[in-house]
Amino acid sequence: MSGTALQTSLTRDLGELVASTTARAVVFVAVPNNRIDEAFTQGRIDIICNTQPSWHSHPEQLSWSDVLYEDADVIATRSLSRSPASLSDLKGAMVGATLGYHYSETLTEAFASGQLTRHDVRDLNTRIKMLERGRLDATVEMRRPLQHYLLTKPANIQISDWEIERFDLRCATQRQPDDSRSLIDAIHQLLDQGQIAELIERYQ
Repeated sequence: MSGTALQTSLTRDLGELVASTTARAVVFVAVPNNRIDEAFTQGRIDIICNTQPSWHSHPEQLSWSDVLYEDADVIATRSLSRSPASLSDLKGAMVGATLGYHYSETLTEAFASGQLTRHDVRDLNTRIKMLERGRLDATVEMRRPLQHYLLTKPANIQISDWEIERFDLRCATQRQPDDSRSLIDAIHQLLDQGQIAELIERYQ
């Protein structure tokens, strides 16, 4: 599995679990979301998890695992702000976003039309600090990683109950010979054994 130090996260734990199951060494490679397909083509990465077919230019060229878990894009705001229940509640806001991340059609249109101002920031930690300091009015985050972050680094923010988009997340590899297929098979084995469900429970 194709190095970058990665903090404790569902991505790291999942990668290490799959690597252990397949007797591989694991190396985590930092790749912007909009460069993932290119990284596959160049052979820089072997597998990506926490993704879905609609986020890729040519999903038919990848081998896909079954669904690992569900997550959702939600809005984080400062605790003293009114938590939004729709995009109209955010009209005119400066909203933190993940560089290269694929958002729902509705949110993408809101950015394109100027209803919201998109400010791309590479990592969650920086977005939260910008939000706390008032440099962002809100930020769009996946619920599980955000909740886990706040367990270890409490911040003066709130998470909306309203979900912009809910999605099923999977792993994918290049559609290549048996070697990459073995990674998907290992994930299915871990799903059948309940080990992935146990892992995900830690990030509830």
